[in-house]
Amino acid sequence: MNDKEYEELALEIIDMLGVAFHFAGAKSQHIKELIDIYINEVDNMSDNEEFTQAIIITIINNVKIKYPQYFE
Repeated sequence: MNDKEYEELALEIIDMLGVAFHFAGAKSQHIKELIDIYINEVDNMSDNEEFTQAIIITIINNVKIKYPQYFE
């Protein structure tokens, strides 16, 4: 993969994360902010922690608990 392909893939992943927040009940006007919050949560993870689907679900659930005002 070249740099442009990686950039396109990263944008697609961000879009999918927005969809995940939508289906998690996020208010549409807060999805961009929730993506930033999610990225910060990932940055705070231990480098030794394996990044799996279960971890992604846990992070989204934790964001819902910490920021209930952004969800319906």
